[in-house]
Amino acid sequence: MREYELMWILPGASSDEDGQKSVETVTSLITDNGGEVSSAELWGRRSLSYPIKKNAEGAYYLARFSIEPSATPAINKAMDADQAVLRHLIVKETPKKAAAES
Repeated sequence: MREYELMWILPGASSDEDGQKSVETVTSLITDNGGEVSSAELWGRRSLSYPIKKNAEGAYYLARFSIEPSATPAINKAMDADQAVLRHLIVKETPKKAAAES
């Protein structure tokens, strides 16, 4: 299994309850595909650099998880289909080099 980060943006007008539902949806999506979520949290509400679907502000969420690489396309597809999500991105975490190697 590999370590990944998933960041997604909900509209700025979404409530905390909407955000919690989104976190639960993402968590169940990952676990249903054989992964383990280590953390999922609200990163904060920020102004967007440019309007996305007529939204000038967004609520950023971040989930860290481990899953088999073959399962990431299914997660991407599900996130694309979620109408509440403005944007999302899955990034493979790279191991950090030890300070002694520097």
